Amino acid sequence: MQANRGLSPLGSDAIWLDPESVTGSLSLLSRDDCIDRLQHQSIGRVAVTTRALPAIVPVNYRVTGSSVVFRTEPGGMLARACDNTVVAFEVDDITDDGRSGWSVLVVGVAELLEGSAALRAMATGLVSAAGDDREQFVAITLSQVSGRRVGNCTTPESDAS
Repeated sequence: MQANRGLSPLGSDAIWLDPESVTGSLSLLSRDDCIDRLQHQSIGRVAVTTRALPAIVPVNYRVTGSSVVFRTEPGGMLARACDNTVVAFEVDDITDDGRSGWSVLVVGVAELLEGSAALRAMATGLVSAAGDDREQFVAITLSQVSGRRVGNCTTPESDAS
C-alpha cells in the first residue's frame, strides 16, 4: 500500500491511500448476501437528520425478522430522530490496509418500539455498549438493502472457519 502525506480535504498532516495503489474489483452484493452480513456483525452506524444536519451514530444492533433493532436513550437525540422517519443504517468490514472489504447499507423507516414489540426486542438480549440507560428500542425496516464488496474479501461463513 502506498500512502501519501500532503494536501487532502482532511488537512496537510492527513495520510491518504493512493488510488493507483488499490487493485481489485468492486462487485454488488445480493440482498441475501447483505442480510447475511448484517446478521454476522453487532456494531453498525445509524444516519439520521437532527436540526437539519446529518448525524451518524454507532450502535449495537441485531437483525430480527425484517428489521434492524438497536437501543437508545429514551427521549434522546437518536430516539427523537428515529420517530417514524426514514433513516440509513450501515455496517462494514474492511481490512486494515483498506484494500478489501464490504459495506452494507439499509434505508428504511425507523420506529420507536413500545408494548409487546419492545418486549420481543428485549427478549433478544441486545445490550448497548453506551450504557444501561438505553431503554428505548428502535426498529429500522429492511426496505432498501444494498451492498458492495471490494477486493478479495471473505464471506461471513469463511471468516468463522
